Amino acid sequence: MYIALARKYRPQTFSSLVGQSHVMQTLKNALKENRLYQTLIFSGIKGVGKTSAARILAKSLNCESSVDGEPCNKCDNCKSIASDAAADYIEIDGASNNGIDEVRKIREAVKYRPMSFPYRVVIIDEVHMLSISAWNALLKTIEEPPEHTYFVMATTDFHKIPSTIVSRCQHFEFKRIYPDVIVDLLKDIAVKEGVEISEYSLYLIAKAADGSLRDAQKIMDQVISFSSGKIDDSRVSEILGVIDEELFINLIVSVINKNRAKIFETIEYLSQKGLDFIFFYQEFLRFLRDLMVIKCIGHSNNIHGINPENFARIDDLLKLVKEESLLRYFNVSKEYDYILRMSENPGIMLEFMFLKLSYLSDLTLIEEILPKLQNNGSVNEVKKSKSNFNEAETKDIKVLKRDNIKKNNYVLNDKEKESTIDDKDDTLSSIEKYSKEEDIKGMMEDLNQVIVDIRKK
Repeated sequence: MYIALARKYRPQTFSSLVGQSHVMQTLKNALKENRLYQTLIFSGIKGVGKTSAARILAKSLNCESSVDGEPCNKCDNCKSIASDAAADYIEIDGASNNGIDEVRKIREAVKYRPMSFPYRVVIIDEVHMLSISAWNALLKTIEEPPEHTYFVMATTDFHKIPSTIVSRCQHFEFKRIYPDVIVDLLKDIAVKEGVEISEYSLYLIAKAADGSLRDAQKIMDQVISFSSGKIDDSRVSEILGVIDEELFINLIVSVINKNRAKIFETIEYLSQKGLDFIFFYQEFLRFLRDLMVIKCIGHSNNIHGINPENFARIDDLLKLVKEESLLRYFNVSKEYDYILRMSENPGIMLEFMFLKLSYLSDLTLIEEILPKLQNNGSVNEVKKSKSNFNEAETKDIKVLKRDNIKKNNYVLNDKEKESTIDDKDDTLSSIEKYSKEEDIKGMMEDLNQVIVDIRKK
């Protein structure tokens, strides 16, 4: 019977559990100094070694010839735990055993001393799936476990565990495994399995695994079955559905060089290949992010996801573009998320997005224009022109007043003329007020009211 690679190459010692040195060192030291906490929580994404670490810990606790906290994997206790044949080793799935009845069985079992092992170890996988009543039933046992019993709870969703439980346990967080670490492990597996695979294919598998070693081994299994011998890069890309970085590089170069014909050709190629435009768009945003990382801090496999084989081309590309331009590319591109999802023709929207990016270099930033205006005095000229405009506008308003009086054929007697002279200042103040506010209609109404007041006098 065939055994999956994830099971065949499952870590059996702390030293073989990669990517979690901070956890492993703490557990080994606690074992050597006899300071191991009785209730532990292992959290992290799927496939990073939580359950494997719990099993190794169970073997180390009960190993007959343990050295520096490492199990020997040769004694009867280690073998029985590895084969899941030990009565004192309990491993359950919290998702399918999440009721209060299952927890009661565990509570009854841990009351008694182990039958053959020094310690009984209870491992609850996906512990966040337990019901509220199950948590309540487990609380007292977790708080005061029997001296011969250890609890290890593994979860992919730590925040769903009640705080009353968390406060009574030691928490260890398992990190994502870096792509370069996964690539090295897959190389070793390929040699042992007699498979020929390129560095680029291993990189694609590690990138698709997204930090999960188990997922990487699963994909490796699928690739080996599909290829039957030598593994071709194109077949790996076909299985994973990944997009070649060459497409992104060529598109960015076309945008920088304003080669809009090439943009149309590339989008048409994607259409002919039947590629999902939404997926392509999301991967393009990720690529822009990786370019910004390299532009800011240089190459680092642990931060960006660029294929190392493309570093030379990426360096040449980044010489042609500034950090500000990359930010503008990203800001413009992210606005098309909703548009692409709602559009019946996302390919057309994608074409116009890249065309818009190609025109960004023709635009001038406002930060670049303002210093030039201040240096050549254009700003003062604008203010002076505005002042001249206001003076001319005031003169036009005075003419409008005179014409309005003539138009209405008002005849003023000597008393009205004197009153007019007395009200001159008030009238001009009103004119200036509306001149500043540029409200001609309101000014005319005010003028009419002044004339009516004069005639009443």
